[in-house]
Amino acid sequence: MFKIVNRKINYSEANFIIKEIKQTPNIMGYSLKEWIASEHIMIAEDDNQNIVGVCLNYDFHENWCKIAALFVLKDYRGLGLGKSLFYQSYNNAIERGKNIYTISANPIVLKMMKELDFLTFEKFNHVPNKYKNIFYLHTVKWIINFYRIKEIFRKKLTFGNSKDFLYGLKIIK
Repeated sequence: MFKIVNRKINYSEANFIIKEIKQTPNIMGYSLKEWIASEHIMIAEDDNQNIVGVCLNYDFHENWCKIAALFVLKDYRGLGLGKSLFYQSYNNAIERGKNIYTISANPIVLKMMKELDFLTFEKFNHVPNKYKNIFYLHTVKWIINFYRIKEIFRKKLTFGNSKDFLYGLKIIK
């Protein structure tokens, strides 16, 4: 049996998650500091409170939350945990009155984005004009993180070209 909880994580949990995510080709990764700072992490736990999946969410603007990293340990995939984590993250953001931004190449996430009526686009520069400044500023801050730059290059060398990502926005206000 599994449960989904919304809580902060500690250093050893964050290090464990970072180590596991490094083995995946399509999550660029977030630093230890970013995981520890996040207030809105959805965590799938087993009966012994071991982490078996996570969904990192963070507010990057007063009106916007990013569903940033959805990850389930390999042995627990196919059980619906990723879907539960995404929907809980979505509901949490909506309850807090936040618009939602997410990016994914995962077919299951793309299907959920469609089911939840996200505005989707294939290229970043297709962000609606009224939000461009917010997203450009966020993206600059996101990309200039030394940890992430290193991970992007490492993953490109390790895994080759990544899949095509789809950008999604859920605008509630």
